[in-house]
Amino acid sequence: MTFLAMPDPKPEEPIFTENLRAPGWMFAFLGLVLGAASGMLTAIGIRQLTGDPLISGSEALVFYLCFGIGVVGIVYVMLGSTLMRTVANSDGLTVSLGVLGTQRTFAWSEIKEIRATNHNIARHGGRGNPFAPSSRKSWTMYGVRSGVEIEVGGATMFISSRNGNEFVAAAIGMLSR
Repeated sequence: MTFLAMPDPKPEEPIFTENLRAPGWMFAFLGLVLGAASGMLTAIGIRQLTGDPLISGSEALVFYLCFGIGVVGIVYVMLGSTLMRTVANSDGLTVSLGVLGTQRTFAWSEIKEIRATNHNIARHGGRGNPFAPSSRKSWTMYGVRSGVEIEVGGATMFISSRNGNEFVAAAIGMLSR
């Protein structure tokens, strides 16, 4: 009995792909903060080991706990906010943010309208903006003000893009099908 191997299905070609990275100043700032926090932890730890502690007892426990949480927070921001990928294919539009993989997919049938625009925090809200209306969300990358605005159901979404017009042209091609 002979078995014929079936070829793997060809992955679907995206009609639009964009990878955004955070600007260098953001990496420099986060690196500086991370270095300062690590340096301070190391200096105080060495002082603790040499027998002349700056802090001791419960104060030391609170200090190390707070600085540990701070360092983990900085690393989380570095992993979660420094990369954004947008892919449009025949199934829909997928936006993923960060190395940690937070993502959202919109089917073309859900999208009512799409247009190129600039980010406006009062209109679109912002990542983590508690004053933004719940019907407005943003998928933004630091340093990139241009992008597209899409209407999905009753919500308005802003997605950062350096190639907003190309993004809209590709999306309109899919929406008109």
